[in-house]
Amino acid sequence: MRSQRVVAAVLPAVVLAGLAAVPGSAAARPVTQTLVFDAVVHANFVDTPPTGPSPGDTELSTARLRDAAGRFVGTARDKCVFTKVIPHDVLERCSGSAKTREGTATLAGVGHLYTMNPPWQVIGRSGAYRGLRGTQIFATDIALDPNVPLAAGRAFSVSVIKVTSPRRLHIGVVARPGANARYIRRANTACRTTEAKAQTLPGSPFSNFDPFHPDPKLLPQVGQFFDQPARRRLPGALIRQLENLGHPPADSRAWDRVLTARRTLLSNEARQTKAALADDAPAFVRTVYQMASDYNRLVFRSAVFGVQSCTFG
Repeated sequence: MRSQRVVAAVLPAVVLAGLAAVPGSAAARPVTQTLVFDAVVHANFVDTPPTGPSPGDTELSTARLRDAAGRFVGTARDKCVFTKVIPHDVLERCSGSAKTREGTATLAGVGHLYTMNPPWQVIGRSGAYRGLRGTQIFATDIALDPNVPLAAGRAFSVSVIKVTSPRRLHIGVVARPGANARYIRRANTACRTTEAKAQTLPGSPFSNFDPFHPDPKLLPQVGQFFDQPARRRLPGALIRQLENLGHPPADSRAWDRVLTARRTLLSNEARQTKAALADDAPAFVRTVYQMASDYNRLVFRSAVFGVQSCTFG
């Protein structure tokens, strides 16, 4: 599956859509809160000569934003201009805006086409957002369209920001009980350790393999690669570690949703490997499409609880 990558510009805008407060509300001192948003992003890529990502190319994106309950809360749009091609990535200059019923906000920052962006700065401009300042601390996206570059297709997108505002916000706000701080650190540590172990395993030798149109000659070999004992052992061991943490002091339902999402993803991965070993291309392709939805659910639920390190697939 595709590795994590920050949506070059929309997701910082996605986050802005939640920077809303009840009009007319006030606070004696600034309020700091965490907001999480899910979205389906539609991107268009304007490719200027030479062909392929190069300085001067432009990525235009729009998004429909949803909160943790799945409610539609606003829209966002942005523009990223490619500025420099570097080894294994492209740098971008990005700006955007977002709008909800409670106001507008803008953002700007350096984008990375293929890897995680540095933090994005958020500024409230009108309505309940006026006076707001924020920073995006996490973002990732999962491609939805086969054989379409991420800059030119659809993607699930999840973003997390911390904001400070003169008013208490409501849209997109998620709980971060202080009682869970140690629990979250332990869960994130377990996930980071497992991911580090996974990165030490040999990389896939099938660089030209198309999972949406699998080569029947390669498919069983792909299955054998992912069926290696070391690869199968790590995900199951992580699930057991997370389960052994017990219940968090607060917000147990949100944590249960994280575990359920990870179990679902693991089950689909097992079906995918089984289909590959059996050279069952139709069944394999179905698991590839399902994986995008499963992975988005895992990322979103992990972000809501606060375990962003547990979002790797």
